[in-house]
Amino acid sequence: MEAYLCTLNDGKSMQDLMEVVEDWNEWSDKKDITSYTAWVLNPIFVSGADLNRQALWLGHAPSFTEMSSTMGTWYSSGGELLEDFNEVWTCNSHFEMTAMMVRPPAGEPSGSPVASFYDCSLNDGKGPQDLMAATQAWNQHLDDNNIQEAMVYHFPAHGHPQDATYDMKTSVWRADLASYGNSADHFVNGGGQQAAAATLGDAISCDSPRMYQATLIRRADMTP
Repeated sequence: MEAYLCTLNDGKSMQDLMEVVEDWNEWSDKKDITSYTAWVLNPIFVSGADLNRQALWLGHAPSFTEMSSTMGTWYSSGGELLEDFNEVWTCNSHFEMTAMMVRPPAGEPSGSPVASFYDCSLNDGKGPQDLMAATQAWNQHLDDNNIQEAMVYHFPAHGHPQDATYDMKTSVWRADLASYGNSADHFVNGGGQQAAAATLGDAISCDSPRMYQATLIRRADMTP
């Protein structure tokens, strides 16, 4: 998975960005890029951000080989489109992550989900096996309470800050804000907070989450 952290340029809007995205999709079709899925994310709950101008790009491929192939095609023949993107936004970070889906979505994934991101670190004395056991227990709690959300662990690779203090990022994806509200009510009023502390909280510690509205702009093996 790759991510770009960007800010819309003065006088530009999401409509301008989506016009370039449409051209990029046409270019991707012509280049037979079939294994790449992408989302554009806009902030809902974020501290210290320009809520009207910040935008993120998340791209996913099923393997590093597929991702590298897609990136190679982009770098070798996407120059004109890159100029179009640069006219709309300025991106100051580009990094890659290994993504592990530890809770898949229930049914067909939403085309406009909301995603919460956390920076997390393993607790002292805990390792990967402890994390996966805690994740299994948390998933069972969510299943028992019919909480519909997907969860992904993102392990840092190239491009992450040298002074990063986290071991990984965690993202939680919900179909829409109403689904988030249901999860939040359970977490606050239905015992979810206590269950999270007893399961995931035994293995990892995470910071305050940021929430984004995600828009699916390309799905692998499908035209948008």
